[in-house]
Order: sequence, then C-alpha cells, then structure tokens
Amino acid sequence: MTVPWYRTLSRVQWNTLIASNLGWLFDGFETYGLILTVGAAMQQLLPSSLHPQIPAYAGTVIAMTLLGWGIGGMIGGILADYIGRKRMMIIAVLAYSLTTGLSAFSFNWISFLVLRLLVGIAIGS
Repeated sequence: MTVPWYRTLSRVQWNTLIASNLGWLFDGFETYGLILTVGAAMQQLLPSSLHPQIPAYAGTVIAMTLLGWGIGGMIGGILADYIGRKRMMIIAVLAYSLTTGLSAFSFNWISFLVLRLLVGIAIGS
C-alpha cells in the first residue's frame, strides 16, 4: 500500500508549503486589488480631458507592475546569493510595504507608474 504524498511531509515542509502558498495568495490579492482600483486612481490622477483614455493608462500601470515582478525576480535572486535569502526576504517585504504605502501619495500618473514599478520589483524580489 502506498502512502499519500501529504503523509510523507515533515512539519518544516508543511510550514514551507503553507508560507509559500500564502505569499503567492497575497501577491495575487495585491494585483487583483490594483486591477479593481486603478480606474478610480487614474480618475484622480489624470486631467479630465484624458479620462476617455483611462483604460490605456490603467493597462500601462498594470503592465509596469508586472514588468517590475520580472525585474525584481532577477535582482532579488542575485542579491539573495550575496546577502542570504532570509535577509533578502526581509528587505523585499519592507520595500513592498514602503512603496505600496507611498503609492497613496502619488501626485500624478507618472509618479503612480514609477511607484507601481517599484512595488512590482519589491514583490518580484
């Protein structure tokens, strides 16, 4: 009789599995939150003459966030080799928290775009 895969995992492996899935869940939630709110943010940050183009601006912001994920993955992976994975994770979480909070203080769509790129880099790393 074969043992199911989940019975072969140790406590440390279960903790790692749960933590990584929670991290992935919150990354997805953050991106979904952006998709839900980027239209309202663009209405606040763009002049009214550009409101018909909000879908294009919103798509650009979302694309830059996803581009940041890829860049952050490369940067975070390299830095983790030099400073350690645990320290890099702490830095990434702090950077994510800081840049997400700073996004609330965006004064135009370009500042929002740059901050969302930085959020993406922090998430990716």
